[in-house]
Amino acid sequence: MIAIKRHPSWRELNRLADDELDADARGAALKHVAACPRCSANMSLLNDLREAGRGMRHPSPPKDLLDDILRDRARGLRTILPAVPPSPRPARRLLPAAAAVAVIASVAGLATLTLTSEAGAGASELTVDPALPLPGERIRLAYRPGVELRGETELRLRLRLRGPDSEPPRQTLGAYDEVILRPDGDGLYVGSFQLPPDFAYAVMAVEDLSGARLDDRGGRLWSVRAHADDGTPLPDAIRQEFLVLQNRSWPEARDALHEMTLLYPEMAEGWSMQLTYEDHTRPPAEEAVNRAGHREHFRQLERQLEQGNPSADEVAAMVRYAGALEDQAAVEHWLGRLEALAPAHRLAMNYRMVGLGSDQVEATQYIESLWSVEEYRTETVCRAGFRAAEVANDADLAREWATRCLPLADDRDFGLRLALVLVAHEETRERGIRAIRMLLDHVSEQTAEERPLHQTPEEVRRESRVLRVTMRESLGRRLLDSGEPVSAVLELDAADKLELWRPDLYRLRLEALLSIGDVSEARSDFHRLDADPVYPRESVDSLVRLFPSMTPVEREEGRRQAEDEMIERVLDPEVRRGLPPGRLTTPAGQSLALETLLSGRPTILLLWDRRALEEPDDIAQVLRATDLLAGGPGQILWVTPEPASESLQSFRRRYGLELPVYQDPGSELAAALGYWGVRTYIVIDGTGRIRTHAHSLMEAVRHLEVLLLGSRDSA
Repeated sequence: MIAIKRHPSWRELNRLADDELDADARGAALKHVAACPRCSANMSLLNDLREAGRGMRHPSPPKDLLDDILRDRARGLRTILPAVPPSPRPARRLLPAAAAVAVIASVAGLATLTLTSEAGAGASELTVDPALPLPGERIRLAYRPGVELRGETELRLRLRLRGPDSEPPRQTLGAYDEVILRPDGDGLYVGSFQLPPDFAYAVMAVEDLSGARLDDRGGRLWSVRAHADDGTPLPDAIRQEFLVLQNRSWPEARDALHEMTLLYPEMAEGWSMQLTYEDHTRPPAEEAVNRAGHREHFRQLERQLEQGNPSADEVAAMVRYAGALEDQAAVEHWLGRLEALAPAHRLAMNYRMVGLGSDQVEATQYIESLWSVEEYRTETVCRAGFRAAEVANDADLAREWATRCLPLADDRDFGLRLALVLVAHEETRERGIRAIRMLLDHVSEQTAEERPLHQTPEEVRRESRVLRVTMRESLGRRLLDSGEPVSAVLELDAADKLELWRPDLYRLRLEALLSIGDVSEARSDFHRLDADPVYPRESVDSLVRLFPSMTPVEREEGRRQAEDEMIERVLDPEVRRGLPPGRLTTPAGQSLALETLLSGRPTILLLWDRRALEEPDDIAQVLRATDLLAGGPGQILWVTPEPASESLQSFRRRYGLELPVYQDPGSELAAALGYWGVRTYIVIDGTGRIRTHAHSLMEAVRHLEVLLLGSRDSA
């Protein structure tokens, strides 16, 4: 074991109070407590709680309490707490006795925070000690591997660290670091890490030293939050947790918000975000009651902040909360305070731009006035200026802002947008092309620090190919639109050589080739579109007339050759992952094994909670996918954590959704498949093996159809 100097855990303090430590351990613990103010306070708190607990009476709950709770939860009802006016709290404080009882009850006897993998690597565990670390504290990490990572001489734990001011994640989740874990002889791999002083939240994954075998806790990642001296998670820790979770698992993100409002009721940010989430999930009949509670809490926050000196971020949170409540007077009041405090705050600019509406002259003047101040020449202001130019459809102004913004662009997608604007104009074309070339080089040469925690190096290489194709395709399209068809063809040819199956690329290249008179090569792209099972038939039929000399036999031969190419480009024969066991429930309440429902048929598992999202375009995709697979051997199974209800059946009838829907009790199967609230499309072959997690439903349909095509060819 690695000996690490640390604070005694709650379990150790409990054992010290109970006189259960041996002489040496007791002496060392007493010496530490005597010299450490933090542990001395914790020990005193424990003793006080023990005394208080001896005299506490435990009233019996009302006999109908459980029935009432279950009935309310079934209706989707949630109670907004607390109902008392919030009061300011210091950053670090001791809990009141009642709250401390709850904290101690949850952590007393726990020396470590232990997280168990629910999928992916089997029954793996990662333990963090101390369980409730302070910023700047050294933590000990102990990992018990699942089957995939056993027997290694060393393992690597990779971290993404986020501070209080970390922005919403784009390509990464925060600053990168790593820890080498070594066997300790007891089946564990151990190491330690010094948390930074500004630490708020971290996510982690474990892998072998090559990165080829990865344990990311079934897609959830391991995580740890920063805490105050009393064991309460810091507000910045909960906020950063929410930012990471909001695009990965909306139910978990919602839970983080609920925790923030319970622990920090004086923070408007938590309440405003919670209201937004509730608006998406509560039944309409409960909306009025829910909003009434929020309006009362908003007034309490107003009274509190009017007497203080709130920061710009606190004022911005009040603007968002007022906006969510549709209280225009309150929005204008707090927006005025925000503009006075921070004129270049992102929210202040957004509201000002919306308020200016179609008055593009005034909008431009407003952004230019901010840009004229040196300290406001930020990426945020630059984005606002570029967006204003796009809305005004002012090509010259957009090019000017693109030139300003390109050195400040902090993410790849925004940089590509700016570069493409420059490519569209002859005088700035070369600069735009150089910028895209730099982006291509960066994507091709991503470092270990840039690799997402949930991806292996091979997965990153595959994604890099997708990104490079997308960039070259975008550049080719812009060059073609700018009257440069020869240059466009060169870029599109380079994209095609990366050997991905991209119908949109083929359609664009066909157009570019025809514009330079290369009918023969354009015809090969037509055959690709003709072979694709998802590309609209009406679009294919409209292209036939461009090749009047093509005979039916030539078309059939070209399509078959394109099908062979499609099989090679779409299917990765090495990707065949086992399907976890699981059971699903039919609307009639019958429990069936997943294997029974598959019945040896190639299947798309559509993991979708329609309560999270039900946009018309999404419904249209489901309907189209159902039509494409109708009458064939493939199928779509809709799996949802939502319980069977009349509301769900009414939803299906309203949109004509005929695909079967199955409930996943406790979301056990969804968790094992890495689904955490964001729609997931999983393609399973006829042998019951997972072949891909598709990015879209149409991509999943294409993959399934190509699987069937490949099977027919093999037969």
